[in-house]
This record gives sequence, C-alpha cells and structure tokens, in this order.
Amino acid sequence: MMMRNLLMSGGSTSITFAATVRSPDIAALARARGWNGYSPIICTINSGVDIATLSISGIPHDCLTIINRGRIGGVLNGGTALYTRTRIRIDNTSGTVFGGGGLGGGGGSYLIQNPNSSSYRASGNGGSGGNGAGFSYSGVVTMSNAQSGSSGSSQQLGGPSTGSLGVSYGGRGGSGGSIGQAGSIGFGGSASGNYTLIQVYQPSQGQPAGLYVDGASFVTWIVEGTRLGNAAN
Repeated sequence: MMMRNLLMSGGSTSITFAATVRSPDIAALARARGWNGYSPIICTINSGVDIATLSISGIPHDCLTIINRGRIGGVLNGGTALYTRTRIRIDNTSGTVFGGGGLGGGGGSYLIQNPNSSSYRASGNGGSGGNGAGFSYSGVVTMSNAQSGSSGSSQQLGGPSTGSLGVSYGGRGGSGGSIGQAGSIGFGGSASGNYTLIQVYQPSQGQPAGLYVDGASFVTWIVEGTRLGNAAN
C-alpha cells in the first residue's frame, strides 16, 4: 500500500491513498505521523484507487474530511461500504461510494404426485441465486461482477404409469445485482407429463443492495457525487 502522509500547516494531518487497500485504519495511520488526537485529518483517495469496507473509529467528531476521487465500496452480496458513528465530512465530487450488489433469489419448483398412487411424489430443486457485484471478501481487493443464477434440477415421478409420468423442473436462480442494486427474483418452476399438482413453490426475491453508508446521520456530504445502494442512520 502506497500512501503519502504529510503534516500540513495549521496542525492538520494529510493522508493520501495512492493504491488499493482493504479496511484501512485512518486513525492509526494519522497517529503514526504525529497526529495529536484532536486536530483535523484530511484523507484523500486518489482516482483509480479502491478502498474496500472503510470503518471510521478512534477519531473525535468533526475532525475527519475525506476527499474521494476513487471508489469506496462494500464486498459482494450486500456488503457495507462505509461505517461511522463519528461525525465526518465527505467530498465525493469525482468518486463513487457503493454498497455491494444483492444476492439473486432462488428458483421455484412444482411438487407433483403420481396420479395413480399418492406414494410417489417429485419436486425439482430451484437454482441458487447469482452473486451480487462488489469487492472480494478477503485477500487482494478485486472487483467481482454480478453473476447469473444457476440452473434448477429436475425430478421425475416414479410408480405405476398411465402414459408419460410427470417431471418437475426447478427454475433458474435470479441474477445478482450490480453494485448498489438489488438481486433479481428467481424464475418459477414448471412440470410436464402426466401428474397431479400438489403445491407450487414460488421463487424467492433477490436480496437488497448493501449500504453505501451505515451512519448516514453522521456524514455531511460536501459534494454527494455518485452514491449507489442504501443508507442507514
């Protein structure tokens, strides 16, 4: 991780992120450069730099200003980008702050029964939802794009036959959401052949996008810029 830390005139401490990093501790970085624990901190994130999951702690209210020209984001499947319970200011003029995309919903299916014998039933399994977009969970910070859901499986009825016995098909899972977007609902199941329908299992809804900020009431946006996803106070 490359960064430049300079003690600025007027007693403020400057921290510049020039390369991608995961969960940096801004307070610790400032203290390492002589921050006195209460004077202003100016944190700049350069263009092209990704910060995965930024949590603010150990800094008094109204000390920290973040100038974001890169991306502050959550991990895939609904991760939170920025957490704070400290009052901070953010200039997001040319940056992006985003919650991770939501996981796609699971596919539906039909529960069917042999029309000649209640002892024989079948239900295909719905496919799993695709991963939502966002930064990787661990290791080197990389961006994962939204994924399509998986295909469902099928199951055929057994037992005594009068014609072609039925087959139950699970629906495909829904696609994961792009950054700051909810996942898609899964697809419905189906059945064919000779069968008695017992129950329809509906596909599930996709999961919501992650929070671009958890602690919105503590953030003053000097410039809002691009913010994708949800926010919580």
